[in-house]
Formats: sequence, structure tokens, C-alpha cells
Amino acid sequence: MIAEMSSEIKIFRLNYSGSFEEILPENLLSSFTLFNILTFYVPNQKRMYIWIGKRVSQSLKSHIPQIRGAISREHPELQILRNITIESGLEPLDFLEIIGIEEVALKSNIKELEIKLLPVLSEINRLKSQADKYFISNDYEDAIKIAQKIVTLAKSINDDSLEQDQINFIIEARSRARAGEILQEIEILCKEATTKFDQLVKFEKFHDAHKLVEDIKQKYENEYDLSAIPLAQQLLLKDENMVYKLKIEQEPILKDIEDFIISFEKSSNKRNLMEMKDFLERKRNMGQYFLDNKIIHKLKQVNDLYNRTKEDLVNEVSQLSNIALRNMENGELSKAIDIFEKIVQKLDYDNK
Repeated sequence: MIAEMSSEIKIFRLNYSGSFEEILPENLLSSFTLFNILTFYVPNQKRMYIWIGKRVSQSLKSHIPQIRGAISREHPELQILRNITIESGLEPLDFLEIIGIEEVALKSNIKELEIKLLPVLSEINRLKSQADKYFISNDYEDAIKIAQKIVTLAKSINDDSLEQDQINFIIEARSRARAGEILQEIEILCKEATTKFDQLVKFEKFHDAHKLVEDIKQKYENEYDLSAIPLAQQLLLKDENMVYKLKIEQEPILKDIEDFIISFEKSSNKRNLMEMKDFLERKRNMGQYFLDNKIIHKLKQVNDLYNRTKEDLVNEVSQLSNIALRNMENGELSKAIDIFEKIVQKLDYDNK
């Protein structure tokens, strides 16, 4: 029988992955099994109670030291001042009062589960111990095979709690097996990518090298910590070093372009379009060498300045030419010659 329990109490069941599943109050009594670890947070006491079933597997127990930290991370609003561990069968009365379950009801529920388990207890203990060893040693395929045998035994004695416990165990084992496969996939990919990266850098194909790393990051980094995988970390560091080196090499080029623009705009001498054109030709390909577009944008400023200056010169020469032609039509040859000499001076950049 379940008594009144505060609606503010939070109840969680620990999973084999170390994560938590919230339990509704109406499902609480059935969650007290031989194989579960339950966590109760009591707000007015700021306490956390950890209840451990009688036959909890070692692989599940291994998460107990991290429970408090894990709940604090997932539920930062729950301030925990103290946590108390309680073994099944040793529940203090104040704990049962807090969670709203009568002692008789809880003991009856556990005894019923133990009676179901009794005919196959030694075999299940042996199989669970074996499955745990495989699980802890990362041999997930064998752990799953053993757990499936336990599921069959659980069905033979109609023990739903044991069956569900092993189903949860199998789900986590499969998840970890898949994670191991992906880890191996990442390692092989990064090993091949490192060789290709070094080749691209050797031939100064920095954009391609950087994109190679960015593609790997985009594919995996949202779900996996690449920095924790040695081969991936090595590739990431190579890319970071390349990006930093290129940034350092780019700075003096940017300054050179900026100085050229300032000097050209402030110059009191006539503007040499040939000099600007030569400068653009010398620097143009450098923009393709670096990863960002800073040099390309700076060179665009120079190119815009070149086009404006060229347009101004063409307009000025055109206007002077029209004046000179009118002077010739009017027979004022000396004036026309003076204007043509001005035009020559404007176009004679090297004073020849």
C-alpha cells in the first residue's frame, strides 16, 4: 500500500549508461525490484537518497559514486547538501514515510520477486556475473549473448523486473558496441586523413587540407569528443598549427597592402597606374594561399582605387584632348601643343 508522498519529490532510476530515467509516483512500488538503483531527491531537506536493490549488477553499481554529480549536472536547480545510501531490506522508517510507501508493502513486493527468482537463482547469479565481466572488459557481444539467456530464464519464471533489467542491459551494451565501432571508424579515417593532410600541406593546398579536417569535425564532433581520441587529436593539432602559421605569415602581407594604400592616397606626386597594376599582379595570387579572405578584401580596395584613379585620368585626358582639338580648329596651335604636353606629362609615369 502506498501512503501520501510529496509531489515535489523527484524519483529517478539509474540506467546502465549512467543516465537517469524519471519515475512517476504511481509506478514507484513496482520500481522497487531486486535489480534497480533508485534515487530520491527531497527538496525540503535538500537530501538525496540512493536505494540499491539486493541483486544489482556490478556494472550498474559502478555508477553509484557519480550519481550525485550527474544529477547536479542534469538538474542544476536541485541543490544537494547530503546524499544517503540505503540497501534493500534496511530502509529506515523515516525514509519510507518520506517516499510514502508502507514497510509491509515494500517487503511483500521484494519477497514476491525473490520467490520467483529462487528456482533459477544460482544459474542467474552465475550468468549475471559472467555478463558483468564481459561488459566491464568491453566484450559487449558476449555480454549480450549471456543477457539474452537471462531474459529467457526471466520469461520462464514470469519475472518481468529481471527481464526488463536485462533488456536495459542489452540496450546499453549494444549502444556501447556501436560506439566502439564508430570509434574504430574515426581512428581509421583520421589515420588516412593525416597522411592526406600532410601531402596537401606539402604542395601548399592549404584550403583543401583545412576542409579535410573541417569535414571530419562536422561529421563527428557533435556526438564525440574528438580531442579524447589520440589519432583525431593529432590531426586537429596539425590543422590548428597550420592555421596559426598561415595567420602569422599573412600579417606582414596585409600590412604591406595597407601601407601601399595609405601611401598612394597621401602621395602628392602624380599617381602611377602602372605601379599600382604591377603591385596588384604581384599580390593577387597571395589571397588564394591563405584560409580567410582578408588579403582578397584588401586587394579589392587596391583594385577599386586603381579603377577610380584610372577613370579619373581617362576623364581628365579626354577633357584636355577636347580642349586641345578645339584650339587646333581655331588655329591656336601653340595652346593646343601646351595642352598636349600636359597630357604627355600625365601619362609619362617614369619621366622619360
